[in-house]
Order: sequence, then C-alpha cells, then structure tokens
Amino acid sequence: MIYSDVTERKRAEAEIRAARDTAERALQELQAAQASLVHAQKMAALGQLTAGIAHEIKNPLNFVNNFAELSGELLLELKETTAPVVAALGEDERAAVDEVIEMLRGNLDKIAEHGKRADGIVKSMLEHSRGVSGERRVVDLNALIEEALNLAYHGARAQDSSFNITLEREFDRGLAPTELAPQEMTRVFLNLFGNGFYATAKRQRDGGGPQFRPTLKVATRDLGDAVEVRVRDNGTGIAPEIRDKLFQPFVTTKPTGEGTGLGLSISYDIVTQQHGGMIEVDSWVGEFTEFTIRLPRPR
Repeated sequence: MIYSDVTERKRAEAEIRAARDTAERALQELQAAQASLVHAQKMAALGQLTAGIAHEIKNPLNFVNNFAELSGELLLELKETTAPVVAALGEDERAAVDEVIEMLRGNLDKIAEHGKRADGIVKSMLEHSRGVSGERRVVDLNALIEEALNLAYHGARAQDSSFNITLEREFDRGLAPTELAPQEMTRVFLNLFGNGFYATAKRQRDGGGPQFRPTLKVATRDLGDAVEVRVRDNGTGIAPEIRDKLFQPFVTTKPTGEGTGLGLSISYDIVTQQHGGMIEVDSWVGEFTEFTIRLPRPR
C-alpha cells in the first residue's frame, strides 16, 4: 500500500481560494469606487454647466420681472388718467376698454408669477453649483429626523388640509450621537419626506383603491462605523429608466411646474460630498420607493 500526505496540498488550495476571494472583493470595491468617481466627475461638470446657464439667464430674467412690475404700475396709472375719457364713451366702448385693460392686467400677473418661479429655479441652480456647506456638530440623529418629519407633515397639511398619511418610525434607540451638518441633513430629509408625501398622495388620487393607506416609514440603524437611515413610501414608485439618473440635476418625475429636479441632486451632494456617505434608491412602480442613506462616523 502507498500512503501520501496531502495536508500541504489542501492548505495550499485553501490559501489559493482565500486569495481568490480577497481579489474578487477588492475588484468589486474598485469597480464601485470607479463608478462613484465617474458619477462625481459627471456631477461636477453638470454643476459648472448649471452655474454658467444660471448666470446667463439671471440678467434677462431680471429685466422681464422688473418690466412686468413696472408695466403693471403704468397700466394702473393709465387707467386712472383716462378714467374721465372712458366714462364719456358709450357702454359698449367702455366694456371693450375695461376688457382690454383686464386682459393686460391678467397677462402681466402671469408674467410676474412665472418670472418669480423661474427666478426661484435660477437661485436653486446657483445654490447647487456652489455646492453645500454647513457647520458640523454632534447631534441626536433620531431627534433630528423626528423634527424634520413633523415639519414636513405640518407643511404638507398647511398646503392641503385634506392631506393625510400614516407615519411609521423604527428608530434604533441605541443609536449613538453622530457628527454631521444638521441644517444640511434636515434639508435632505425634508426633500425625501416631501417626495414620499407627493408619491403616496398621487397614488391615492390615481385610484389606489379603498384599501390603500398612504404610508411613509423612517428607520434608523447603528452600523458601528456608520449610521443608516431608510425612508420608504408606498407611493407610485419610480420607473427604471428614471431611477438610474434620479440624482442628476433637472431629473424629476413631477409634472412641469411642480418640481425643478434639483432636490435629489442637492441631497446627493450633501450626503456624498459633504458627509462622505452614500445614498441609494430602490423602487417598484406602483408599489414603493425606498431611499437608503449611510453616513460614516468620523474616525
């Protein structure tokens, strides 16, 4: 009989397998880092482009807004000045003059209204291009989220008294305080909560059924070297073709006039650039949308 000791061979095979697994993990991490870097470079280029466009638009937009306001004042002066002459006209002529004046007044009001909206978009573009900043301090993340959640809910109720939604909280009560920029992160949470409120209300309007109950759930978790926040709603969901570019500027699922498409882009910058974290989205059309934020703890 022949005996052969294969201990060394088995050990070598185990070492090779371990080395292969380590290499595969390193490759996956490298690919993820490369994708993140490419996205960051693209966002930076878009930010520069946004700043250029905003500056070019701002000056002519100021002229539009200022002259709309001035024209409104001149129209009122004209109406007062010509009142005696108009009063001497026949009834049909007076009605025609009044109709023209009211049409002009209405047109100027619309120009002013949309001019202000465009001005708000330009300001958001400039704010986006300048990046984000804010003082960092140690805060209770659960308390910060609770405050933002109440603020978002009461704000939605103020705009629409019929709005209602079930708010679920799954806070990690052992979550240790963490260092972050509270004002900026509150901005992120308000944006996510507002989007969730909009999506659930839209699903309810579009026929969610008698059993449908608009719900938004917020959960926190301590990961040790990071903290995690999940925001999940049971709204309309996001189509795959939109989901992949959701954090790019001016990408929105809302109709024209209801969103600028800058909220999630700014939120992405706050989480990734200012806090060195990550933000991901998972969604299924007609079922749910869930955003996951992970913020590393300072070493």
